[in-house]
Amino acid sequence: MNTVIPKEELKLLVGRFLKDKQRGISLQKFADLCGISREYLADVFIYENSPMSETTQRRVSSAYQAWREGRVRIMRRKDQTQYVDYRKVAEPVIFSHMGIVKSPDGFKLSIGPRNRHDYSYPTLDES
Repeated sequence: MNTVIPKEELKLLVGRFLKDKQRGISLQKFADLCGISREYLADVFIYENSPMSETTQRRVSSAYQAWREGRVRIMRRKDQTQYVDYRKVAEPVIFSHMGIVKSPDGFKLSIGPRNRHDYSYPTLDES
């Protein structure tokens, strides 16, 4: 079992995740995966006007880590409704990345494969 992500780090990671328009999972499906309501998820991580309980921290941390590691996928039924399903073998979404990173020596290129659903890397604006 994965460790629970600390609250401040979780707010940062899931906040970036939920603000990404190409995250691959809807807000409702991610809330279903977490076991909490969509409104509460948005209040805690997008609008930041509700406190995060320990239960919410554990549920969202577990769901985010499962999504990031590729253990979860979105399936479609014959009637075109969608549902969340766990994979037997994790398949993370990897893409080739090229970006600019600010370092003490100046700006450098960051080149290489990266997990599409890992939001732990700061954006250029944040760095």
